Amino acid sequence: MKNPYSHFIEGEKIYLREVRETDVNEDYYRWMNDSEITQYLETRFYPNSQPRILNFVKSKFEDPNNVFLAIVSKENDKHIGNVKLGPINWIHRTGEIGIVLGDKQMWGKGIATETLNLMSAYAFNKLNLRKLTAGCYSNNNGSEKAFVKAGYIVEGIRKNHFFCDGNYVDYILLGLMNPNYR
Repeated sequence: MKNPYSHFIEGEKIYLREVRETDVNEDYYRWMNDSEITQYLETRFYPNSQPRILNFVKSKFEDPNNVFLAIVSKENDKHIGNVKLGPINWIHRTGEIGIVLGDKQMWGKGIATETLNLMSAYAFNKLNLRKLTAGCYSNNNGSEKAFVKAGYIVEGIRKNHFFCDGNYVDYILLGLMNPNYR
């Protein structure tokens, strides 16, 4: 049976749609409290209850400076993660992009790269943004690899910036320019 909801952005393996209150379920709660999934997220330092997660989702609904979308597998219409574009700076025409794949079975299958490609195209072609930025811990090889595969380049490194697993690690700064801007 075809999903009756419209897909905001459609890709080959996934589609992106709004994050719904009904998405804040046991799976989402489990993701946000799984130390392997959140090992490179700042949320790992705080307990994540379903009401706290729901408040975060609701805060994004009407925020014009953020686009917060669910990543959904086309194979089974399952919510497998989220991607956020924002905050968007409308004066400088820039935005920051972040992603979390909560379904570990989807790791290593190109889903993050496909998501980044879809969101980057949306940011450039629909929102007319000039540049996208992102960042990751230096020991988050999967994230860095996905961004680089999606065309992002390493623009800088903040040395010993984040505390992770008992050590300080570098913060890798990435960027992607809109090819339509000179």
